[in-house]
Amino acid sequence: AMATTDVAAQEPPPLAEVIERIGFGWAQLRIVCLGGCVWLADGSELLLIGTVTRAVSDEWGMRAWQRGSTVSIVFLGILLGNGISGPVGDRYGRRLPILMSYLGIAVFSILSAFTQNFYQLAAVRLFVGASFGIGQPAINALSSEVCPAYWRIMMNALQQTLFTFGELYSASLVWWDDPMMRHLDWRWLLLMGSIPSVVCLVFSWLWLHESPSFIAVHGDYAGAKRVLESFCNDNGQVGLNVDFKLPPPRKESTPLEVMIENFWVICSRRLLYSTIAVIYSCFTLNVVFYGCLYAFPQVLTEVHMNAAPSVSLIVGALWELPGNVLAVVCGMFWPRKPVMIGYLVATALSLLAFGMGAGQVSGGSDHWLHLVLVHGGYTGIKGFSQVGFVAVYQYSTEIYPTVARTTGTAACLAGGRLGGMVAPLVFEWIVETTANISTFFYFTATLCIVNIMFVLFLPLETFGRSLDDYNEENETLPLTATKHNVVT
Repeated sequence: AMATTDVAAQEPPPLAEVIERIGFGWAQLRIVCLGGCVWLADGSELLLIGTVTRAVSDEWGMRAWQRGSTVSIVFLGILLGNGISGPVGDRYGRRLPILMSYLGIAVFSILSAFTQNFYQLAAVRLFVGASFGIGQPAINALSSEVCPAYWRIMMNALQQTLFTFGELYSASLVWWDDPMMRHLDWRWLLLMGSIPSVVCLVFSWLWLHESPSFIAVHGDYAGAKRVLESFCNDNGQVGLNVDFKLPPPRKESTPLEVMIENFWVICSRRLLYSTIAVIYSCFTLNVVFYGCLYAFPQVLTEVHMNAAPSVSLIVGALWELPGNVLAVVCGMFWPRKPVMIGYLVATALSLLAFGMGAGQVSGGSDHWLHLVLVHGGYTGIKGFSQVGFVAVYQYSTEIYPTVARTTGTAACLAGGRLGGMVAPLVFEWIVETTANISTFFYFTATLCIVNIMFVLFLPLETFGRSLDDYNEENETLPLTATKHNVVT
């Protein structure tokens, strides 16, 4: 009995516990700056294509459905990219999809500037979207796997902040080109929008690490240790013992087999409702944010906010920064489900306020109450939606095991991108049918209210818990409470 106890005492800890010991520091910030810029490129490109739609339409004489499709096709591509990212990321690692993403965004964004008609632009933007979609689930999975439990929400918030910086970059380009947004040089703007992805591709190729969890699951103990030792060096933990208990190696499978196996994991008895609820949550979040991202450049030319439309876009992007700060505070001190409910309530109220105010101001009203509703609603939509992105996307990575994390995350993001895809079309259809811009904001507020019902019945709470491996025998995913580690 004594010998058994000694052996158990000498057994190395799980890899997740080693990550906790290494703590939060420069190693995690490197991952954010290199891989997280997938979101920066996303923010830059999506704001640009939504902003230049009118200029492209005026040049080519596009109809309403074509204007909406110009943006929707990007989200269709993201949907397809998310589907590819799952099996690729779980079979070949998290790093490869991120590099593929940067390369695709750069190449196809440049090609977009040289298109000559709607169909050429739509085809190329489909591949731009697919490039986004390949990288996003991979970086979400990677950032969760290399970070202590307490700091995962910070990692996610930092990535969403990069999305905001991408928006600011593009909004500044728009302001430089034409502050009133009436005569935009859309080809030049699309070319300039490709610069962040080119820079990120080079730096990520040189310095982005693979996930040690992925390496370990595939049986490469030495390779995982090398990455962990690099994390220790970055975080000032030189000499820390990074020995860990190697998980059972996963059998080699084809990408199709991996996709099928992981599909059954995320649709298992324990995870099915959570998967459906989080997919709908991502759908609602994307309809709200990307629908408004498409609508605002058009609405702000009619709803005067005491500033040039391009300046209002910059101000709106800046309001996302305190939203990210709020997301960090909420995510680090409150459980995930209450935070998601809080964001949905606040966003629904903001949408209703903006809809009521914008309907009056666009009709010529200058009453102070209507202006307060417009400004307050605009600020709330931009700020509170960031809390949603951080909380919902973080939750989507935490409920799945390592072997299926990229697939599960990709499924949730794909559902979200479906929302982003239909949002511009719904906006154009509602405006054309009702001739009332407010109706779209009332519609999205209704989606938020329905989403609250889904969140209330989520069975899993992942706040402050480590990521452990899936137990296929009883379909459980143990979540173990951990310490709050940080490197100072």
